[in-house]
Amino acid sequence: MGTRAFLSKNKDSKKNYGKHEQNTTIGNADAAPLRRIVMVVEKILNHPSVRVRDRSAVVEKLNAILKGGNEQLAANEKGQRCLGSHAVVNHLLLSLHPELTAEVNAVNAKYVAIEYDPHLTKEEKMPYMVEWWTKAHENYITYGIHRDDIERIVEEVSIRLRDGAGAMMKHLEAAEIPMLLFSAGIGNVIEAFLRHQLGSIPENIHIISNMLSFDEKGRVNACSEPLIHVFCKDSTVIPHDAPFFNDIAHRGNVLLLGDSLGDLHMDVGVDHSGTVLRIGYLNSNAEKLLELYLDGFDVVLVEDQTMDVPDLILQALVKQC
Repeated sequence: MGTRAFLSKNKDSKKNYGKHEQNTTIGNADAAPLRRIVMVVEKILNHPSVRVRDRSAVVEKLNAILKGGNEQLAANEKGQRCLGSHAVVNHLLLSLHPELTAEVNAVNAKYVAIEYDPHLTKEEKMPYMVEWWTKAHENYITYGIHRDDIERIVEEVSIRLRDGAGAMMKHLEAAEIPMLLFSAGIGNVIEAFLRHQLGSIPENIHIISNMLSFDEKGRVNACSEPLIHVFCKDSTVIPHDAPFFNDIAHRGNVLLLGDSLGDLHMDVGVDHSGTVLRIGYLNSNAEKLLELYLDGFDVVLVEDQTMDVPDLILQALVKQC
């Protein structure tokens, strides 16, 4: 695998979540840091997109992460919806070979239906996801997608980082905290996208994704293994010989950001001795999915396409931001 890059608002729900348990006991020994955490929690609870079921649990987790310090903290994030990198390469493929449109659309429709089939378990879906991803990667090889075309298409399509993402990445870099970007898409696209948006890829950012290899003519000739699909995005896919592995292996505290229930376990495979604060973006079907998200995530952001809340939390937790 390649590396370094290897690598609408529900007012009733707002009323029910995050407005209780207002009294938190503060011991003398850790009074000042804990007061700071409580103040941050109060601030995020006033944010219109925030839903929190258990305020006390959030305070406890933030306090534990704060005590661990920067050297014990890592940030795990799913490659956001703006980094829909398979879609970008498919768009490129069809722009070069429009005769494939019907075939590609039919394949995607078939497997999307399986991915979201409520009657199938995750284990039952996984072989189909492997089939789907494998077919997509084989197309990129068969039709000779060129490295330069990937760079070009990233500049042409309308994708962007969440508002505030660049600032948060800079804060993480200043604090020397690694950020793992997990994506079941194409890592080369994410690399090109970050270079286009940020000018360069910060040294602390590591992309866990499917990386394309190119021949001497610049055309795709292979894809990295193990294959990363929508149901296997966690730290178990990080090779122990990755240049950054030793930097993350001991970091038991994790700030985890995801936008699907499948992202809840992106911390699997790392040191479990610490604390994981899970922040979930709920982008659609809020009335249907809010309870499920609150079951899994500590903080849920409803219809929020910014990094304001995660960055606020980060700046309260780390030094040198």
